[in-house]
Amino acid sequence: MLVLPHPTNEEARSERVAEEPPPEVSKVYERGQTVVPKRIREALAIESGSRLQWQVREGVIQVIPVPSNPVQALRGLLKGTGYTYARFLRERQLEREAERRREAAEPRTSSTPPR
Repeated sequence: MLVLPHPTNEEARSERVAEEPPPEVSKVYERGQTVVPKRIREALAIESGSRLQWQVREGVIQVIPVPSNPVQALRGLLKGTGYTYARFLRERQLEREAERRREAAEPRTSSTPPR
């Protein structure tokens, strides 16, 4: 068991500043409506008319903002990963060649001529 020394008041105060803010709480109203806390709306650019996707996983609710322009939201997703369009094209070409080899190895069951 690891035992850490108890922090002094000054150390505890500086640690609290570095921690994340406390969790937000909102009320669910009679019609099932709730309010997304302002700090969260601002951090995720959620504004009036924004759509939210709700999921339940292992008893935990996940709320995911759906971007108004999903294609634009994905732009730059792979930037800095080293994955390039040229690499994608090479991988896809290899997949196609493998598919063709598998198709050629399968016995023909139809009388329709191959393409």
